[in-house]
Amino acid sequence: MISSHKEILITENTLLSDIQSAFNDHYPFLKIEFWQLHNGTVNGQQKPKKIIAEISVKEVAKSQMPAILNIGHKKTIAQIEQEVKSILGLTVQFSRKSGNVWNAITLTDSWTLEDQNDAGKFISSEMSLPPTGS
Repeated sequence: MISSHKEILITENTLLSDIQSAFNDHYPFLKIEFWQLHNGTVNGQQKPKKIIAEISVKEVAKSQMPAILNIGHKKTIAQIEQEVKSILGLTVQFSRKSGNVWNAITLTDSWTLEDQNDAGKFISSEMSLPPTGS
């Protein structure tokens, strides 16, 4: 697996944790987690199940490898979600760092990766400042 120019080369031997690390190298205030729909249903809907990151792509992917995931800074969360679904057949959940916690990104999936990462950086830096007194 190679990560350069904001592209991640994914082979059948790539671990999901490798993809997470490569993504995090470019966007340290964002986190990506992989989910797979399984046979159980809740209210008639398939319920996603989080996938252990130490599993190889060949064990979960539904597409031919190798593949390239473009994580350029102008891509939106929604675009990356769609690309991962197309390449791996998996659902992803993005989270943004907010101080010491990770908040799932749901309402701002139209923001670019750069904007999301910058927001996480700003929020985290603001939360680490000592309170100001009057």
